[in-house]
Amino acid sequence: MLPLERFIPKKNPLLLGFAISLLGSLPLGYTNVINLQILVAQGSWASFSFILGIVFIQYFVLRIVSKIAQWLVKQTKIVLLVEIFTVLFLFLIGFYFLNPTDAIADNSLSQFQLAQYPFLLALFLNTLNFIQWPYWAGIFSYLYKNKFLNRLQHNHPTFIIGVMSGTAFGMLVFAHVGRFLLVLNQLQIGNYINPIFSVLFLSLATVQGIKLLTKYKAVFITRISQQQGIKNQ
Repeated sequence: MLPLERFIPKKNPLLLGFAISLLGSLPLGYTNVINLQILVAQGSWASFSFILGIVFIQYFVLRIVSKIAQWLVKQTKIVLLVEIFTVLFLFLIGFYFLNPTDAIADNSLSQFQLAQYPFLLALFLNTLNFIQWPYWAGIFSYLYKNKFLNRLQHNHPTFIIGVMSGTAFGMLVFAHVGRFLLVLNQLQIGNYINPIFSVLFLSLATVQGIKLLTKYKAVFITRISQQQGIKNQ
């Protein structure tokens, strides 16, 4: 977040929201990976519908989080449960793509009935994306503290529009660049697409799991040290 203080004016919440969301949506994430799979399997319109569903849910999340941000970041037990759920959810999706079937094509996302309706699939998946709540709570708290946004909310709608635009643009870029690398570059990997997606999701789950263990191991050690310090006193 620190570079934002140098490059983004505090009085431009639209650009601020776009930049933060773009930086957050370009890296590998499970909605990006699923959107790429939809683009490869069903085409551009299906991908666009999926992105609309993602930003639709994101709008309501941002509206709510903007009001409860400082309360939410203090709920460490809730945040822990959300992070554990996210790791398990990513593992579940990874094993779904890894599940063997008689035909390789049968193991694609397109065989998931809800995937025939990308907009509804996006609503379902982003509703389960609980990690975005503490993530955006942390963002809002930082922006309030450093006066990038006003607590009176007069600039929140503009910021939220910027966030949604950044998310949509980032997902479009990720999906089309990914399709170019996987398909348009004439790589003969058609039979390996599902294992590739499985590896991506399992890798995401593993990375998130390691971060979770590292984070709470440090918290646990700190608490033990504090308790020992109190006893020694």
